[in-house]
Amino acid sequence: MAGKKHRNDSTLHLTDKHHPPLGIAATLLALLSAGAFLAACISAGKSDGHAGLLIGLVGILSMVIAAVGFVMAWISLHQEDIRPHFPTIASIANGLLVIFYMILYIWGTVM
Repeated sequence: MAGKKHRNDSTLHLTDKHHPPLGIAATLLALLSAGAFLAACISAGKSDGHAGLLIGLVGILSMVIAAVGFVMAWISLHQEDIRPHFPTIASIANGLLVIFYMILYIWGTVM
């Protein structure tokens, strides 16, 4: 049978694994944290650095959201029968965001 492609039976894998809702929520928290921080930076830039207490609280809240997202991602990575894509993305993104926020916070207190 020339020209006819045969499907290899070993390429089809049926599994009961699912995307964990906690991992998806943690990924959304990473996006929310980064977006809120970016919006706060733009707002502070437009007001020449005199944006006030509310913008500072948005920055602190962004760090807390990223920390909560990291914990949620870590918990979802340890669940059984899951696809690890969203929890892995969320743990890396939230972990990097927390590190970035802590460096920025320490740098702000030293300067």
